[in-house]
Amino acid sequence: MRILFSAVPTGGHVLPLLPLAGAARAAGHEVAILSNTETASLLRPFPVLTAGPGLEEQVTEAGRRTGLDPTRPGPAAVELFAGTRVDLTYDEALREATAFRPELIVCERFDYVAPMVASALDVPWAALGITGGVPSEMTDALCERWQQQLDRYSLRATERLAYLDTYPAFLRQEGENPEPDGISVRPVAFDREDDTFEPPAFQDEERPRALVTFGTTVADPQAEEATARSLADAGFNVIIAGAHTPTPVVGPVHRAGFVPLARVLPWADVLVSAGGTGTVLAALTTGTPMVVRPFHADQPWNAERLTRVGVAETITSFEDAGPAAAKIMATPSYRDAAARAAREVNSTTPVSEIVSVLETAALRHGERRQELS
Repeated sequence: MRILFSAVPTGGHVLPLLPLAGAARAAGHEVAILSNTETASLLRPFPVLTAGPGLEEQVTEAGRRTGLDPTRPGPAAVELFAGTRVDLTYDEALREATAFRPELIVCERFDYVAPMVASALDVPWAALGITGGVPSEMTDALCERWQQQLDRYSLRATERLAYLDTYPAFLRQEGENPEPDGISVRPVAFDREDDTFEPPAFQDEERPRALVTFGTTVADPQAEEATARSLADAGFNVIIAGAHTPTPVVGPVHRAGFVPLARVLPWADVLVSAGGTGTVLAALTTGTPMVVRPFHADQPWNAERLTRVGVAETITSFEDAGPAAAKIMATPSYRDAAARAAREVNSTTPVSEIVSVLETAALRHGERRQELS
């Protein structure tokens, strides 16, 4: 089966698809990822079908249209995902997908291009959740803006096969219901076969270990430095994982460059992050307690939920990272809560089993289509 994966072209949206894409490839399916040239190197070794401009151009255009910040939940984000990106990407995406001839499309929940392609090609599709619950007013606004795009192209939205939900139930808000077609899926930390990581040798290996990463959507070297300095002053050995150039160990701090979380996370006693969902879920799978300093998007929501269940401390100042991490190390309840979270998260369905579920659903879709024709 030919399976096309698709996402908004930025790390936090496309990287969560890779474990499922890898499982599909391991099961013998032909896989490609619809993205753009900016993310192609991040997605190796998968073939990438390129469509649309870079995310910065899309964000700028959505901001111009609305006069608001598209990186924050609200009308500008709605326009970015369901309006601007469709306008700038759909035609190219349809051409690329038509040439690939997918038999199944899997996209992430904020990708409104792929379901339009699925409708145009009459191909079954499924969505992967990359965040927790979204307020109903934003969900309704996204659906309304997307319907405008469907009408523009004379398309009818087709029913999705399933919603693959990696967000654990214990982080849901009160009254927040799961998707009716939801399947709980075990999250997987990002990894890549050709990446290696060797923990550096620190002068004092007895110090506790703190990993700092602000993910793929936050580029703020000054914030990284202030956070690392606070942690070092609080008695931690620190690894900073990010897009910067790796450097040798300086005192208790090492800049490791871009390292897949699956390689570096087991080293850490505590994770300090912006609270992006991919990073958060990776830490939950390993039972690693967290310090969260949110920046934008869904990060404040994640921070509040993690703090509520006792696996994290939320801070507003980078200088507070060290004291917050020290508090976590000195308070057993954080580690206990993180261990409970890991047991629950790791009890859900692994991605290797999800592939066969989607394959069966897609085949049934094809059989029903033949019966109706």
